[in-house]
Amino acid sequence: MLWYVVQVRTGEERDIAAKLTDMGFQASSRAEWMEQSEKQSGMIQAVLGGIGAVSLFVAAIGIANTMMMSIYERTKEIGVMKVLGCDMGAIRNMFLMESGFIGLLGGVTGVIISYGISMGLNRLLRIGESLTGMAGDISRIPLWLVAMAVAFAILVGMVAGFFPAMRAMKLSPLAAIRNE
Repeated sequence: MLWYVVQVRTGEERDIAAKLTDMGFQASSRAEWMEQSEKQSGMIQAVLGGIGAVSLFVAAIGIANTMMMSIYERTKEIGVMKVLGCDMGAIRNMFLMESGFIGLLGGVTGVIISYGISMGLNRLLRIGESLTGMAGDISRIPLWLVAMAVAFAILVGMVAGFFPAMRAMKLSPLAAIRNE
């Protein structure tokens, strides 16, 4: 079996590969390889995005549940604050800040875990570098992405805590004080 290498200008690879295939030769090009790589990357991104969406949904439910429990545990305190004339917006903001802080902790934890996985992948690649001869990091996490991830986690926390905060705001002061 003989192998021939045909070099063509960039952009003409598909046309030349198609002509060679029509002539009865077996031909492949880097453009085909790139298309397949892009399709595989797209599928991997879709799967990871789906996993991330489910995780985000579960985290939002967990934050909302935590905030509802916090309201039930502090019902008497909320009643005392209302009787003393505390602004309703201040009560709402207190619970929104708490849920935003839970989101911040989750976001920072996620960033730390992501950096750990990224460093592990890059270290693994360096081990395989001697076999492939290719150098460089496979995973990089830019600072703008870290900032956006943490900001998004805070936003998700605050959105998840919105309805519990509204519930705390609407509690009857007298019923809240009498609650044991």
